[in-house]
Amino acid sequence: MLIEMSIENFLSIKKKACFSLLASSDVSNPNNLIKTEILKKDESLLKCAVVYGANASGKSNILKAFDLLKYLVITSGKNMPGDKLPHEPFKLDPNCLLEPTKFEIVFIQKNMEYVYGVAFTKEKIIDEYLYYYPKGRKATIFERKNTNQYKFTVDKKIQNDISKRTSENVLYLSNSAQQSYSKTREIIVWFKEVLKIIGPTERIPENITAKLLRDDKYKILILKALSVADLGIDDVKASVEKTLLSESIQSFPKELNIPKDTKLGAITLEDGKWYLENVDIKTSHKVVDENGNQFNVTFDYEDESDGTRKMFSLIGPWIDSLIKGEVLIVDELDTKLHHFLNVFLIELFQDPVQNKSNAQLVFSTHNTNLLDQELFRRDQIWFTEKNPNLGNTELYSLVEFSPRKDKNIQKGYLAGRYGAVPFVSREKIL
Repeated sequence: MLIEMSIENFLSIKKKACFSLLASSDVSNPNNLIKTEILKKDESLLKCAVVYGANASGKSNILKAFDLLKYLVITSGKNMPGDKLPHEPFKLDPNCLLEPTKFEIVFIQKNMEYVYGVAFTKEKIIDEYLYYYPKGRKATIFERKNTNQYKFTVDKKIQNDISKRTSENVLYLSNSAQQSYSKTREIIVWFKEVLKIIGPTERIPENITAKLLRDDKYKILILKALSVADLGIDDVKASVEKTLLSESIQSFPKELNIPKDTKLGAITLEDGKWYLENVDIKTSHKVVDENGNQFNVTFDYEDESDGTRKMFSLIGPWIDSLIKGEVLIVDELDTKLHHFLNVFLIELFQDPVQNKSNAQLVFSTHNTNLLDQELFRRDQIWFTEKNPNLGNTELYSLVEFSPRKDKNIQKGYLAGRYGAVPFVSREKIL
C-alpha cells in the first residue's frame, strides 16, 4: 500500500511536492478508506486519489515521478561504470540543472512500513536511505551520503561488503537486493510486483489484458466486466508473440529498431532486456437478425472503437490489481472513455466487496463530472497549478480549501475557486 511520495527538482516540479494517500480526519465516505494495523489507530489510507490541472500544469509529471523511481530501482543494478542516470531537473532555473533530483516514498509491504529516499544527478547517486518500523518504531536499514559514505545499524558486515561493490551510479538498494540481502529484497518486490503504472502514453498497451485471458479465472472476470460496461463483446481471443529487441537496458524503446509490420504491441523490460510483445486480438459480438436468429460476428481488434479498445486495455490491469492488492497509477483515465465508464472503474476500487485486497488507484483526469463529494472525499482530490512567474508546478489538495460537504465542487473548480484551470484570454487572434 502506498502512503505518500515526495518529489523535488524533477521536470516542472522545482520545490518539494508531497502527494499523500493518508486520509484526513473527515468521517465521510468510509468505504473509500483502508484501515490497517500498521498505522496509528486514528489513521487510514485512501483507496483512490485523483489529480486535476490545466494542460502543462505538471499533473502528468507527478505520475511520471513514480514511473522514473520504479525504473531506477529495478534497472540501476545493471548499470556499468560511466552509464548515465535519467536525471531530468527543473530547467527554468539554471541553479537547478546541476542539483540532484530527490524522491522519497513511504509504503507498506507485508505488514511493514518503509521509507525509501534517493537523490541523484546524471552521473551518480548522491544520497540514499531506507528506514522501516519494526514494532512501530523507526529503525535504519541503511543510509548513504555523499555517494560513498554509508551508515548501517543492522547486518553491518554483510552490508559493508555490499557497499564496497556498489558503483556510484548504482542504487545501493538495487545492488544489495541483487546480492540477495533480505531486508532490501522485499523493497524490490514492492516496486516490481505491487507498484503498477499505465502511461503516460497516448495508447494503452493491450498486452496485459491479452496475457491474462490465458487464465480461465481471469477470462471469466474480464468478459463479465466488458459485459457490465455494455460494450457488446461476447468473447475475446488473443495471442501474444514475444520478440527480443535488445539486451541492454540503456537502449531506450524509442531508440530500438521496431519491426515495421507491428500493428499492436508493447515494449517491455524484463531482467534487463527489452522485448516487443506483439498482440493479435479478435472480438466476438452476439447479434440477432430480424427473424430472431442468434449468431456471432468476429471483429478484428482494430475495427473496434477507440473507447472499446481503451476499456479492453484497462480492464485486465484493473482486475489484476484488485485481486492482488496492487497500487495502480494511470495517466488521463478519462481519455476516450464515457463518464459512466470512468465512474464504473473508480467504484471497483472503492467498493469494499470488489476490492478486498486493499488495492489503490491514483489517476489524473480532465473529467470535471467526477468532482462529486458522493464519489470522492475532499482529501482524495488533488490539483496541480503552474506558477505563472517561475513556471514550476505547485501541488495541493482540496482539503486546503475546506469546502462545505454540500458544496458543488465541480462548479467551484470551473469557476477557478481552487485554481488549477487554464486562463484563456479573450483577446482576438484573427
